[in-house]
Amino acid sequence: MIYIPCMKVGQNDVKALINLEDHRKQLVSPLLNMRGIERHLNDFLANWGDHPYLMDISRSTLDIADGIIAERDLHNPANHFENKRAWLNEIKAPNNLLIPVVSWLDTDNPRNIIQQARLLLADFETIAIRVICSTEIAGASWDRAISILDAIANPENIIVILDFGDRSPFSTINGGALDHSFSTLVTYGIHSATLLSSSFPSQKPQAGTSSTAICHDIVWQAEAQHLNSSINLIYGDYAGTNPGAAVEYIPGMAVIPFASYYTPNEWWLKRLGRDKEFENYVQLARDIRQLPDYHGDEFCWATREYARISQTNERYGNNGVWNGLRANQHICATLQFLQHEDNGDNVSFDDIF
Repeated sequence: MIYIPCMKVGQNDVKALINLEDHRKQLVSPLLNMRGIERHLNDFLANWGDHPYLMDISRSTLDIADGIIAERDLHNPANHFENKRAWLNEIKAPNNLLIPVVSWLDTDNPRNIIQQARLLLADFETIAIRVICSTEIAGASWDRAISILDAIANPENIIVILDFGDRSPFSTINGGALDHSFSTLVTYGIHSATLLSSSFPSQKPQAGTSSTAICHDIVWQAEAQHLNSSINLIYGDYAGTNPGAAVEYIPGMAVIPFASYYTPNEWWLKRLGRDKEFENYVQLARDIRQLPDYHGDEFCWATREYARISQTNERYGNNGVWNGLRANQHICATLQFLQHEDNGDNVSFDDIF
């Protein structure tokens, strides 16, 4: 496990993951945010294979009122989140490498959270705890994480997720808050920690134009890698999405074809056409294949799709389909970067400054 991309349990996110090749699945452990529709999870479980993955449950207002989350009352804290624990044990059946995630609101009862973690460790080899951070690692969420680690007999079986959302730490210098947090986690002997963030642009270019944007996640996480060699630090991100951006369709909203391509550490972005003119994805696929840093048609599932669409003009999809393609290509390009493959175009953590 060298990379943890955070994805929704949605149709196109699942397609992005299950279409990864086996040699890539061996290195990726996605953090899934369960939403309401269970069949998308079933698709994932049927096609992911015998590889680890992490599972959290969405707290979005729309998600918790719909589908499996509402039907099974998965956020009910009664008996230390008994409903959630029972459900996790059920979905463990097809893949016993499931890593359940303990997350919370600051208003949740501390005892229920801590006991939930202890009970999950009795049923699962490894669990994760997800700490919601702002630009600093401090406050109620961090204090809750420390309380869990204090109460657990075997913290070596815990992955700590430091989730910065669409931000990054205020400082990654030696002696700063992030450095201090790493030192604290080292004293507990945890399994590993992952940094989760997204600098994917929340603003898209005007229709008919293209732009580029720097991926700051790789930059600040590269700095973090040098802070403490004693901690097993796993790269994480939101796989080419921005968790702070609006994602729900509002009736009447213009849906302009949008494409993005990722080469560490830069995104290329383009919008083309007008509302729902999805046939413009044929030209967008051609534009991607002409980019100077294009990885080639056989690089991944997404690039194979770009090649097919550009040549056949058929089954070009819509914005949702292309969101899945973007996530797949981003994951594969990030993996290539993390593996330091010597392909003539790749860069390492030490090369980006």
